[in-house]
Amino acid sequence: MKHGEIAFTGSWPAVVVLAAAMGAAALAYAFYRAKRAGLPPRSFSVLTALRTLAIAIVAVFLLQPVLRLIRTELTQATVAVLVDVSESMGVKDTADDRSRLEAGVSLLRDRPHAVLAELARRQAVRLFSFGAVTAELADAARLDELHPAQKATAIGDALKDVVKLAPRERLSGIVLLTDGVSNRGEDPEAVARALGVPVFPVALGGRVAERGRFHDVGIARVPQAPRFIVNNEATVRVELVQAGLQKFTPAERELELRLMQGDDELAAKAVRLPAEDGTLAEELSFVPRRTGIHTLRVAIESLPDETVVENNARSFTVQVTDPRIRVLIVEGVVRSEYRFLRRVLESDPNVELTGVVKVSGKRFLVQGVQPGVDLSRGLPAERADYGKFDVVILGDIARKEFTGVQIEYLKEFVDGGGALLALGGYHAFGAGGYADSALADLLPVTMGGERDGHLEEAFVPVLTAEGRGHLVFRGSEELFTGLQARAGLDGANRVAGAKPGAQVLAVHPHERAAGRPMPVVAVQSYGAGRAMALTADTTWKWKFQVEAQGLDSPYYRFWRQSVRWLAGRKEEEMAPDQLVKAWTARVEYESGKAVLLKARVRNRDGEPEERARVEVNISYPIPVRTVASDGAEALENGTTVRLEPVPLSLGEYQLPWQPPASGLYQATAAAYDGGTDPSGVEGAELGTDRFEFVVGHAASEFDRVDVDEQMLRSLANQTGGVFHTLATAGQIPEELEARRALVAHREELNLWNAPWLFTLFLACVTAEWILRKRRGLP
Repeated sequence: MKHGEIAFTGSWPAVVVLAAAMGAAALAYAFYRAKRAGLPPRSFSVLTALRTLAIAIVAVFLLQPVLRLIRTELTQATVAVLVDVSESMGVKDTADDRSRLEAGVSLLRDRPHAVLAELARRQAVRLFSFGAVTAELADAARLDELHPAQKATAIGDALKDVVKLAPRERLSGIVLLTDGVSNRGEDPEAVARALGVPVFPVALGGRVAERGRFHDVGIARVPQAPRFIVNNEATVRVELVQAGLQKFTPAERELELRLMQGDDELAAKAVRLPAEDGTLAEELSFVPRRTGIHTLRVAIESLPDETVVENNARSFTVQVTDPRIRVLIVEGVVRSEYRFLRRVLESDPNVELTGVVKVSGKRFLVQGVQPGVDLSRGLPAERADYGKFDVVILGDIARKEFTGVQIEYLKEFVDGGGALLALGGYHAFGAGGYADSALADLLPVTMGGERDGHLEEAFVPVLTAEGRGHLVFRGSEELFTGLQARAGLDGANRVAGAKPGAQVLAVHPHERAAGRPMPVVAVQSYGAGRAMALTADTTWKWKFQVEAQGLDSPYYRFWRQSVRWLAGRKEEEMAPDQLVKAWTARVEYESGKAVLLKARVRNRDGEPEERARVEVNISYPIPVRTVASDGAEALENGTTVRLEPVPLSLGEYQLPWQPPASGLYQATAAAYDGGTDPSGVEGAELGTDRFEFVVGHAASEFDRVDVDEQMLRSLANQTGGVFHTLATAGQIPEELEARRALVAHREELNLWNAPWLFTLFLACVTAEWILRKRRGLP
């Protein structure tokens, strides 16, 4: 369709120019009329016409008229159709008991509506699926391949993705088929306000409690990454939700609630749900038997013909720990036994070590973890301060260095559940004056007097039958039985024998006490606590003597297992022979916060490895869209990062890392040797460790199963679209057709800036001047 119009583009108002031109023409007419008596009639008419035409041309110059020709036509626009394929679209709550996704696909493809075909008759159509990520479908045939399987719904992200893929200047509208429950990504309403494209939402699904035939029970809330202590009772608190149960009898509303780990049932109880709609809090208790991170599942029995069964079970992650063992070592001198023992315990990720060593006079130096208590006299001076520790190790330090009150408090500490380990030395046991102290009651050996002295002869301890089966020597038995020459010690404190009820784990091969082999390692319980006596003081030699013969040393294993037994703990997930341990500083992080990835690495000798290459492979909870430096976009399911050594921390590595999305992350850390293995291969793998962590609220697709009509109506209102249900969605093609834009093609023809018009003006003025001169006019 074409039409034209004349427009004035000059700076002078048209009314003013036309009024001035008419005034000038009137004056010209009056002037020549006054001279008419002396002019032939024809000359009067010619002069008046020439002057009027010149005035008219001047007016044209001032008005600057143009002729605008306008041709309009409908644009060839594009419609984007988005289909939600998240898990909640599998809920069967449409009028004909089809799933939400099935109902949406039928609306697009089948008669009577066949919305896709109707849209395609009028405009170009681009088809997309979305959930956690958005993907374009090649054609309508791909609708049959759609499944409600994506773990999240990101409506805001999907709208932004479509505008990127299909430029908004060509989009006449977006048809959005969804239940409206967005639980990931950007806020849909905030995106809609900046979209600039009308959205036509189609609400798929219903409200569970809205109609009498709908009834539902589900798991509304589970703990977020709780921490439990191994071998201690743990309580899981869950929140149940129920709707539409009024028609069920009390017996029918009694359902079984179970806590599962894989196929194993950890706990179960019968729960009677109220008839009224609402929520109900329940607790399940169990005893975790293994440390580490575990995935548990809580599930409630389904009702007969329950509308939504997908929300009847929900998984969550728990961390079971053997809490860090707080150890205090008190030494009277900086000796090799102290230095090596401190190193082995500091390398243990489950031990917090505080070392106190006498440096001069009554002055003690505190090393390692600062416990926040007064240790200026070696042992704590206040009864309550002993509660800062789980195990106290007394080294080569005499009884006279402590007050009687300190020794009494130490005895009470063990009696109340703490632990004491007495090491050999020239100022230990009877030689150190402890035979008459309160500690004599709780140690598993009987001490002699200060003159009993010290055995200087080197020897190899002999394990007893009890010792071979005890946790302290587990995994090292053969080094003390068939291979005795490889685990020697340089002497020991002389003791008078073992107490009744004590367990003797290792004895001297030649020295006897009370008619029996003299105890070298003995343990016993005292009150609620434990005590251990190790009369030797050169266990550090086990490391070098055994390793020199190409065998694994029992040194690290012996001390780690001894401390765990004393603290009443079982071995943690990181066994003494485990070389790699990885974890996060916390199990659960807020969205937007950096995650601190940490690892400890030992070499094949069991020592902290300071030159390892530690890489962590992280699996994302959902695919994440990334943009490369060249602008190319891609979807990634995970990433690999490298940890950096922690300064002044032996064998420890860490890295702050920013997670790209909320949810449950799974990670595997691998450490590679910084040197070469026995075969000469560089960077051989030392080991791996798996861990998990949660970022933000790991939302479930079934936290909310009701269609969110309010949000979908808001999307339509804010973008100029129209909200629809399945019953009215057939109107969308006509509504979009009415909104197709008209494109106007304009052409302008300049009517005043032309040489011929200026020539005509000059001709009129010149002709008038000549004629006036001929007639004798001024």
